[in-house]
Amino acid sequence: MNSSKRILSTGTQYLLKNGVSGKSLTSIISNGYGGYIVPKRNFFTVLNQYERGVTFTLGKLTSVKEPGFRMLIPLLQTMEVVDMRTFSFPLEKQEIITRDNISLKVDAIVYYRVKDPERAVCQVSNHDQIIKELAQIKIRELLSQNTLDEVLHNRDKFSVEIFEGIKETAESWGVTVERISLKDIKFEEGMIRAMAKKAEAERLREAKIINAKSEAETSQQLLEAALTLEKSPLAIKLRELDTISQIAKEPSKSFIFIPTDMFSSLNSIINSKQQSNNNNNQQ
Repeated sequence: MNSSKRILSTGTQYLLKNGVSGKSLTSIISNGYGGYIVPKRNFFTVLNQYERGVTFTLGKLTSVKEPGFRMLIPLLQTMEVVDMRTFSFPLEKQEIITRDNISLKVDAIVYYRVKDPERAVCQVSNHDQIIKELAQIKIRELLSQNTLDEVLHNRDKFSVEIFEGIKETAESWGVTVERISLKDIKFEEGMIRAMAKKAEAERLREAKIINAKSEAETSQQLLEAALTLEKSPLAIKLRELDTISQIAKEPSKSFIFIPTDMFSSLNSIINSKQQSNNNNNQQ
């Protein structure tokens, strides 16, 4: 892990200087302590403000030392120094199959710190590795029960559920998980193209629905306007005058105005003539 490499690379000389033999240092690296728990076996020990020292006397836990200058009984006591600061480590990408049979590659990042150094040392051998594996199992278990759309649209929700799922277990080991975040979700390129086509079809469908609704509303309003004009001759006259006013604004246009009253007058003349002809024929 990054923190392990950082602490071990910068602290090798420090460990050797404080009485850790080359064999013990090799054991620390091979056991994957991650730089969080480091055994110190020298007589004089200085604990930093962010460190606690879990002390064993003849292999039995006797105390947890606070920061400051501490002394150990040679050959009888040992101390494991626990770093109490918050650490983070990334989870490797793992392939997950969602409920709708789509393959995803998901990675995440975990933030945690040691809360109880006694339990962190005595109840678990490598808490950072165990928390990593526990988080990976919880991510796989949760995301595989949901569809692709649910995973993409509820990332924060799933991060909280994963956090709640491992929080209690981690606290039983003396470790507090502060946060888990899903960092990246990837899937095949063909699925990206399919999702783009689906989104485009969805936008086109919404545009057609909006256009159809607009035409229906416009038709309804035109019908209402026509019925209103039919019931009021004065309204028709006002409409004519408004139309003439709009046309008159165009300078190079010529038009012939025919009042609508003329058509009604012609219709009445034609009707009266037809009626008189019918009367003459009957006589």
